[in-house]
Amino acid sequence: MVTWLIQNAFGGQVHIWENEFQREVRTYHEEPLRSTMLFFTYLGGFYSTVFVSLGFALLLAVWREYREALMLLVTSLGAWLLNTILKAHFMRPRPELEFWTHASGYSFPSGHATIAAAMYGMLFFIWARYRRQKNRSMVPAILCGVILIALIGITRVYLGVHYPTDIIAGFASGFLWLITCAYALSVWQKRKPQQPFDDAQA
Repeated sequence: MVTWLIQNAFGGQVHIWENEFQREVRTYHEEPLRSTMLFFTYLGGFYSTVFVSLGFALLLAVWREYREALMLLVTSLGAWLLNTILKAHFMRPRPELEFWTHASGYSFPSGHATIAAAMYGMLFFIWARYRRQKNRSMVPAILCGVILIALIGITRVYLGVHYPTDIIAGFASGFLWLITCAYALSVWQKRKPQQPFDDAQA
């Protein structure tokens, strides 16, 4: 619904401001900025997100946090499926710019932005809840999550593979899916609470 509104709000077209914004952003291409952007874009790529989600799900399972482990995987897989469906529906071509990284398929909404918002969002949500259980501030977890997710989205515009509205729509769909999964996890845990992480597991 949100992605549909974003797409139709722009009439399915790329506005002049998007092209101007991309050209302005891409004037700064010196090192180490470009390598830094590539690093963060890889963190939102397919192989990186699969590795991170499986790795942390396994770690959570070792800590006997089976519900968190399962919901992390559900969030990641669901975000990927959602993005695949939305791309096939909207079929927006990618920008006509020189790509500074590999990209294929349709542009709207951004897969990196969608999956980063959902998967990394769930990961930092779990961390924030753990800190709250230990009467610690959730701010570090929330701040780290927001910065990482935002950087991944920004890199896609900088590298020339997405328009700004692709990123906005990706964040919107990803965060909506994250909220759904986070709510489901909270309801599930209230029915039969689990023991929280041990201090040694921090």
